[in-house]
Amino acid sequence: MIEGRVRQVIASVFSLSPDELPARMEPDTVPGWNSLRQVQLVLALRQEFDVEIDPSTIPELITEQAIVEYVQDAA
Repeated sequence: MIEGRVRQVIASVFSLSPDELPARMEPDTVPGWNSLRQVQLVLALRQEFDVEIDPSTIPELITEQAIVEYVQDAA
């Protein structure tokens, strides 16, 4: 459930459909993933999941798995 919502958020931030996302999502595999998009992703995750994201953890949230685990732990 959370995984699907995370994929939807990532797809939305990068203006892609969930089907267009690579199996291994990280900055090297998603077109346009840069520092600005990383901030936009964090803001979208905060809104979607109503979680606070510690700024020191933002650099760690660069894979789908890391994001899912963070959201699960924060919920």
